[in-house]
Amino acid sequence: MFDSLSLQQVITQFHFIRPLWLLAFIPMGGLFWLRWREANQAGWKDVLPEHLRKVLTIGEKGWSRQLPLKLLMAMIALAILVCAGPTWQRQASPFGEDKASMLVLFDSSESMLEQDLPPSRLERSKQKVRELLALRQGGSTGLVVFAGSAHVAMPMTQDTKVFEPILAAISPEVMPVEGKFAEQALPLIDQQLQGRPGSTVLLVSDGTNPNTIAAFKAYFADKPYQLIVLGAGNRNVVSDAPANFDSLRQLASVVSGRFIEITVDNSDVERLSRSVERNMQLNGDSAMPWQDMGYQLLLPIALVMLLWFRKGWLVQWCVVFTLTGSLLVVPTVKADTVVETKAQNSQPAEVVTTWSRAVQWWWDLWLTPDQQGQRLFNQGEYLEAAKHFVDPLRKGTAYYYASEYQQAHRAFLQMDNDFGLYNGASALARQREYLAARDLLQSLADKDSLAEDLRPNVEHNLKVIGGVVEEINRTSESQAGTTDGPEESFELSDDKPRTADGADEKTAAELMIKDTLNANEILGSNELADKWLKRVEADPKYFLRAKFQIQLNESNNATVSNSASEVEEAQQ
Repeated sequence: MFDSLSLQQVITQFHFIRPLWLLAFIPMGGLFWLRWREANQAGWKDVLPEHLRKVLTIGEKGWSRQLPLKLLMAMIALAILVCAGPTWQRQASPFGEDKASMLVLFDSSESMLEQDLPPSRLERSKQKVRELLALRQGGSTGLVVFAGSAHVAMPMTQDTKVFEPILAAISPEVMPVEGKFAEQALPLIDQQLQGRPGSTVLLVSDGTNPNTIAAFKAYFADKPYQLIVLGAGNRNVVSDAPANFDSLRQLASVVSGRFIEITVDNSDVERLSRSVERNMQLNGDSAMPWQDMGYQLLLPIALVMLLWFRKGWLVQWCVVFTLTGSLLVVPTVKADTVVETKAQNSQPAEVVTTWSRAVQWWWDLWLTPDQQGQRLFNQGEYLEAAKHFVDPLRKGTAYYYASEYQQAHRAFLQMDNDFGLYNGASALARQREYLAARDLLQSLADKDSLAEDLRPNVEHNLKVIGGVVEEINRTSESQAGTTDGPEESFELSDDKPRTADGADEKTAAELMIKDTLNANEILGSNELADKWLKRVEADPKYFLRAKFQIQLNESNNATVSNSASEVEEAQQ
């Protein structure tokens, strides 16, 4: 398929492998002029009067005059071009290490769990990445996941068998900080790609915010990498957290990248693969020889030569071109979007109708997304308003009024400031996540840089939520050992609201004995080896969760150390 990147490649890299053959155009032009002059010399036909010449002679007129000579010159010109060797791309390398390097920035925030793209945006995006790896068949690929923080899940590798289980384990559960800050992954790009020209950064997400767009624009201004944005979501299905493709398109536009939306077929993956390889051919350091593209011109030369030996070919020329031209015309195929749904889902997804698109198009002519959201907010349609707002504060406020507290919490976190964290704590409290809300407010209260107008509100909410947690703790202690009680959430699993710390469970001291074994003891006893292997966690999800938490702690400690050093230097 010929796309804009292919056109750019032709324009910027077109040249001839054997340019001296172009000098053959000089004698060809001289022969053409001599033959044309000879054919146009006056003969016996010119002696006849005009009215008799028209009746007594059958001659060529108009464009068909000297047609054999014209087509002969055209064939010679094409043959000269073939000999000159036109080219605009290098030959494909048979080795995987010469293929383009690609770093995947994968969005692992809560919004990726939306099911407008069945089974979810997260799982469908993983599937697309797997298909892309299989289609590339080589080349180094790395994986960076981000939410509120960014972490290297898989360094650059060519081993897809190692890559796939790590990719399968990615979920919001493994991320130590909630949020959606793709800009957190920017420092990790150079660390993995190391400035290799022709490399590609693939961002897989369902939306972004203005701060992220500004950060990406500043970063890619002087980087040799190509950015491709893969949009995860379905605009034809109504969702409480619709994918923000407009922001993703803007992000791709400001960095001169490309935006590709996930499709139900493999067309998106094929476009991704072509873009990655084209960028490598355009900007990469390749030692492969240039591919001679002139051989494609042999086909029209052969067609003309076949017709040259037929008697009366001048008359049949248009007919032949009509027949061959009709064979080259590809009929237009129209594909309809198919929305998959789970069989066990009793409530089918609401599909966006043509009328809805027309109405939305009309409002887009006159109002910005934030203005449309404010209009709906003033009318009390808070959920619809939240779907239109771009500003995180307005979006979170609309979700809060619509009682969609989980969505409100996600939006407030994208503000990336103390006021956003304060509002996020209120959304957590509305979800009965009192522990998380208390800890978040406590971290704000401990900040010396907290705004003075915000501190009284933070301390007030911290006091109220702290009292709720203490009351639930007292209830938990009074009902320890029983299964009844008005509050059981502290007994629930991690995916349920954490309302309090719960009662302390007493354990016998003999059960808390810690065994310390060295490698020789483990390898020398089959029983100990089996016991040790059973304790090893095989699920990479838990490994990634621990790894990311350690990386975050190390990063925070390094930041604190740097801040302390700067304070000491300033005091000195």
